[in-house]
Amino acid sequence: MTRRARIRTASYITAAIAGLALLAYARSADLNDSRLAAGYSAGRAFEETVTAVDALSAALSKSVYATDGGMCARICSEAYANAQAAESALSVLPFSTQELEQISAFLNVAGDYAYSICGTAAAEGFTRQQLDTLTDMAATAGDLVRSLLELQGGVHGGDVVMDSPALRLQNVRDGRQAENLSERLLAYEAQFEPLAALEYDGKYGCTAEENRGYLTEEAMLELAAQYAGVPASALKEAYAYEGSNGRRCYRTGDLYLCVSRSGVESMAQSRLVGEALIGEEEARTIAEDFLAARGFQDLSLTAAGYNGAVAAMVYSRTENGAVCLDNCVQIAVALDDGSIYSFNAADYCGEKSGVRFLIEEEEAARALPEGLELLDSRRVIRKSPGKRDLACYEFSCADADGRQVQICVDAASGRQCRIDVQREAVPSGEI
Repeated sequence: MTRRARIRTASYITAAIAGLALLAYARSADLNDSRLAAGYSAGRAFEETVTAVDALSAALSKSVYATDGGMCARICSEAYANAQAAESALSVLPFSTQELEQISAFLNVAGDYAYSICGTAAAEGFTRQQLDTLTDMAATAGDLVRSLLELQGGVHGGDVVMDSPALRLQNVRDGRQAENLSERLLAYEAQFEPLAALEYDGKYGCTAEENRGYLTEEAMLELAAQYAGVPASALKEAYAYEGSNGRRCYRTGDLYLCVSRSGVESMAQSRLVGEALIGEEEARTIAEDFLAARGFQDLSLTAAGYNGAVAAMVYSRTENGAVCLDNCVQIAVALDDGSIYSFNAADYCGEKSGVRFLIEEEEAARALPEGLELLDSRRVIRKSPGKRDLACYEFSCADADGRQVQICVDAASGRQCRIDVQREAVPSGEI
């Protein structure tokens, strides 16, 4: 290599090293800015958690002084909003909050309970039982606030430091003797006393449907074999996981089945469906014959559609002329060979609800607002947030802009219990 070539090569190498150094410096500055932003975001999330839990405690404490329905409903709204804000802020902290299950559960239950009783509280005020529950929640929230405020003081004073993802990856501490926020929160979590199970009509309330079913594991296997149309020996466990209610999953060929102590919950094929060879009416007949042969009775077709060469249908139970919209079976038929492509009965229950329609439709219609055009009505049975059956009148209406509005009125109280509004009006002549 000539002297000129060596000089040129050295120049290129020097320029490359300088460029890499400048790039590393720029990236280091960006990384430092990102760390500062992440630290600020984490600190802000903890501050918001403390503020929201403090506001939740204050809202719950007001309940013992409320005497009219309007104020009771306002207190419930405040409690629900602050519980949601606290749970949201808690999830943003820079460490896994899954281990804080008791604290998170308390925030979820407190918000859900306040939301669930808001409607009755607005009309009648709090009952003695509701007041007792809200008082217990207020005491628990107060204890939580005091602990969080103590932690907040530790963070401001430097005795407690915010968790650092970088240091956690390096498995080292930051050189100070201060504890991480996650360590202090986990220590408090271990001493946190959860609320007793509450019986209320809400998402986290106790329901009578929990652990429903009686089938043994052998009976579950035999039932799965009957649905699949194969001997029990041909079924294999799809995986070893056992879900709630004794749920097991089996497979044979490209067919998968999930069975619980209540019966077969779902069945589905994994194959690709070929060209459609049968029509809608034949597919519907196949689906209804399949359901009838397996003991599904008193069903009404409430929805149907196509997904490629698969016909999908929803059948809901009927009871005393009312359609049980939340008690249904979903079934799909492959249009190439007429086989059952999928089946889902997880939301089905064959037991009668026993609900009664205590008022007539004319009286229920008084709950409709002015300005709506009544198009249709029917008797339905809906599930409340706590999975309680409600006898309702469902009124299908149209507003001044042509949007479809469905209003359910409780057939026991005559009050609205559900409103569904179509997002956009359907243009005239289009389906």
